[in-house]
Amino acid sequence: MRVGIFGGTFDPVHQGHLIIAEQVLEALALSHVIFVPGGMPPHKEASSIHASTGDRVALVEAAIAGNRRFSLDPVEAEAGRKMYSVETVSLLKERYRADEWYFISGADEVSNLLAWKQPDQLLDEAFMVAATRPGHDLSALGHLEEELANFDKILPVQCSRVDISATGIRGRLAEGKSIRYLVPEQVYGMIHDRRLYESRGERTKGESLREREVS
Repeated sequence: MRVGIFGGTFDPVHQGHLIIAEQVLEALALSHVIFVPGGMPPHKEASSIHASTGDRVALVEAAIAGNRRFSLDPVEAEAGRKMYSVETVSLLKERYRADEWYFISGADEVSNLLAWKQPDQLLDEAFMVAATRPGHDLSALGHLEEELANFDKILPVQCSRVDISATGIRGRLAEGKSIRYLVPEQVYGMIHDRRLYESRGERTKGESLREREVS
């Protein structure tokens, strides 16, 4: 059995994430993909995370609810500290049975694998999936071959080009613009119900409107 691990801040989770997970699952004949929302990512400052850990976990749960081959594990969210990918993989391997493990990340992030904690050990634990878009220059991964003993465990997988980013979604929300169809419908509803990612001005405007409606 082959199992994928898809980690990230998912701030918020969007259609691009789901497309990558589905297409990697299909390309590598994975039995399922485990989404792992990061609690305190080691490569980011806490202030750069815009939604709470609880909200981001809830959004991922809502996003994947309709796919029986997607699941969520809160191992990082519940840790209460920064966790590195090599730790996450090791802990998940203790929780689940699988013959092969595949850690899914974007090709741009994989090109910086030497800056990750214990990259050789990570490749001992799992295959590294470099999700690429059509036309992506894979030569950016070439420098890793001389540095990593298990370079052959890095697997590029071409996924559909989807120009959606969490940064762009947050920007649209802060400007009061629609994000409908950029995220799953359940996620869209939760973001608006919980008023996530709004700028202070938009939040104040919304509160004033509700006050007028109630009065």
